[in-house]
Amino acid sequence: MIVPMHKFSFLVFHKDYEDFLEKVRDIGVVHLIEKQEDVSDTVREKYDLIKRIQAAVKLLIKRKPAQEATAVESIDGKESFVKVSKLFSKLEEKFQHLTLLDKEISQVKPWGDYSKETLKKLAQEGLNVKFYSVAASRFKEAWFDEHPIEVIGSQAGQIYFVYFQQGDDEAVIDAEEMRPPERPLSELFYYKKRLEKDIEELNAELDQHATVNLEAIKTYGYQVKESVDYQNAIENTEKQADEKVMLVEGWVPEERRAELIAYLEKSNSLYVVQEPEKEEKVPILLKNKKFAKKFEMLGDLYSLPSYKELDMTPFFAPFYVVFFGFCLGDAGYGILMAVASLLLKKKVQKELKQVMGLVFYLGVSTFVFGVISGVFFGIPLFETNLPVYRDLALRFEQQGTDINMLLFNLSLVLGGIQIIFGLVLKLINETRQMGWKFAVGTAGWLLLIIGGLGIYGYSLLAEVPMAELMTAFYVLLGVSGVMILFLNNMTRNVFVNLGAGLWNTYNMITGILGDMLSYIRLFALGISSAIMGFVFNSLAVEMSGNIPVISILVMIIILLIGHSINIFMSGLGAFVHPMRLTFVEFYKNAGFKGGGKQYQPFKKIT
Repeated sequence: MIVPMHKFSFLVFHKDYEDFLEKVRDIGVVHLIEKQEDVSDTVREKYDLIKRIQAAVKLLIKRKPAQEATAVESIDGKESFVKVSKLFSKLEEKFQHLTLLDKEISQVKPWGDYSKETLKKLAQEGLNVKFYSVAASRFKEAWFDEHPIEVIGSQAGQIYFVYFQQGDDEAVIDAEEMRPPERPLSELFYYKKRLEKDIEELNAELDQHATVNLEAIKTYGYQVKESVDYQNAIENTEKQADEKVMLVEGWVPEERRAELIAYLEKSNSLYVVQEPEKEEKVPILLKNKKFAKKFEMLGDLYSLPSYKELDMTPFFAPFYVVFFGFCLGDAGYGILMAVASLLLKKKVQKELKQVMGLVFYLGVSTFVFGVISGVFFGIPLFETNLPVYRDLALRFEQQGTDINMLLFNLSLVLGGIQIIFGLVLKLINETRQMGWKFAVGTAGWLLLIIGGLGIYGYSLLAEVPMAELMTAFYVLLGVSGVMILFLNNMTRNVFVNLGAGLWNTYNMITGILGDMLSYIRLFALGISSAIMGFVFNSLAVEMSGNIPVISILVMIIILLIGHSINIFMSGLGAFVHPMRLTFVEFYKNAGFKGGGKQYQPFKKIT
């Protein structure tokens, strides 16, 4: 759910304003309203500095902590950041030089090592050395008899040789003349060794900083963030009454306003509390219960809802869990995911505990769908002699169907349920945001779809021919048709509504058909995951051989590698495609617009 917000307007005497801001920042509940369209150069520079500090922190976190922190003493965060930035710049420069040096070495390597002094002495005696290369297929052995040449080396299908020119003699050789290497190979390797040593020393020094001063750099980053927030607050303050009174406004969550009001009453500060107006951009703070909260990170990948919209998180979360299990659909993989998440949840950082909780739910769903589809680490359980699966396989055979057809139909049923549920949410959204007069068209579509399915279902269950129910269907079609075509927006002209209704009808019919077909991907991904697991199992058996110990070892290696690949590839598909169904099909049918801005209170963070 979206936490209700209240707009606070503060009027503060200019001499008391700094103390007021400090206290408001200590309380830390006010999301200040930015009234300036652009930030000042000072604030922009600080934002740039924050980005550079965050980049340095990320790089330091990835480094291996030093065993002994003796080379770098603990210093304040700003000084340490400056030193670390210079070290990273030097390191990047050294790597660039190393890349260029490796390229030069690859070009010189076919010529081997040589002495510049020897070449100079030969030139003084009238003997010039020219360098040539030619494709191996075009090199002629007769050249040895015709010219004073010597093959130096070969690489990548090319032969490299030198020609000894005496005086002004010119040889006609069908080969490409090349520039002599500027530096011999030994000199290049020498410089490479020095560069690698410099890089090693820089890395060691950075490792020491990562061990000793990482927290200080983080704190410095927080201090800069605090200062830029404070500067923003100053710049977004309106000066009233000849700059004697300061006006600043902000949003406060309903559940956290009590502490702020207590301070304002105690300090006799003048303030006004208002409810959000329709056009105002209110910051979004989500508050969901234990299950749905784990899925907020997925919703954030698309967009936060606007203030008047429904929070879609608790509504798409159950579908996402079901769809993920459908796509991966292996009971063995589900057990691995659930157990791994429970074990890692105790060891990971606090920020990742929600992720482990999410993985646990996805693992349970994968296990359930693995049991339904009859797949355990790629083993098709319906082809085994296990009692339950053997009996089900016989029953499916008698009915002329199989588990794959049932899963195919189930994917379409789940898609239909989510689409209808999305339309219900769209009806609620339209009613909340614009009023019931704008939601009649959506209500008509829901009446037509649910009513049509109800009539068809009654015909099947009661074994009543559809011909006898056509009167009821025509009545349903007439009522819903009036709502869709003529009452879709009761504030407009009826003819405008008719045109809009016809266009909406075309979009709905084609859209729902396309959306339904999109849900077939659930079945397709589940089948592909099962097939890949089965292929790796077959490959392990075929390649294991007949030697007792070695065959078992080879089989285990192939199974571990194969199923690891399958878990990664199929898991990635199971993560992405349900998200795609959520953000495209479900959000579209629910009328989700998004565009909300995250609630970020003005507070101290150090």
